[in-house]
Amino acid sequence: MFRFPITCSGLLALTIMVMMQAFPAAVTAIDWPLLLGASAIMALTPGANQLLSLSNGFRVGIAPAMTAACGRFAAFVLMVIGVAVGLGHWLATSAIFFNVLKWVGAAYLLYLGIRTLMTAWRPTARPMSADIETTRAGLLIRREALVALSNPKAYVLFALFLTQFLHADTESFAPAIMLAGLVYILIEFGCALVYAGAGHLLGQGSVTLRRQRWLDGVSGSTMVGLAGW
Repeated sequence: MFRFPITCSGLLALTIMVMMQAFPAAVTAIDWPLLLGASAIMALTPGANQLLSLSNGFRVGIAPAMTAACGRFAAFVLMVIGVAVGLGHWLATSAIFFNVLKWVGAAYLLYLGIRTLMTAWRPTARPMSADIETTRAGLLIRREALVALSNPKAYVLFALFLTQFLHADTESFAPAIMLAGLVYILIEFGCALVYAGAGHLLGQGSVTLRRQRWLDGVSGSTMVGLAGW
């Protein structure tokens, strides 16, 4: 199960290296120390997708959780491409489109939160088995992608947050924002691994009903809180 996330992260790193060679002006247009530091803080901040990585790591293990996270990173790549071709400015200036995304994202988070809270009161603990890892992979990937795509703050992150680390006089905006976005995604991949690993550590040993209820209760309540906020 680790092959897929390793392949995805390897392709991402390779793409970054190729872009750095192909667009040297884009490399010099980025304030790298600030970008790397701020991106690490942003990616480590608990959010809906990181909570999913934590929950997935607990339920099905690190490898399936990271496979699921690839759905999030694919959605992020699409957002970065959209920002590079100018969709980010349209999003930032279109109140209607932003509000539609905001309410769709809030509704989906609320749905996931309530569903997770309902599973917290399951009568018996769910088994941790290989069957879960294989049969639910597609569902987990799709859920990560939908949470990312329906989160307007993710669009704003790539459209507005990353542009703060580009020099104002740069003439290579499109390749520079693409490069900065891909680097952020690679950093978030590492942070997702931290969350999935933490969830896996919580689930090691005897997976008791009390422990599953605790994690589902915390995750569900946080998702509902994020939706309300």
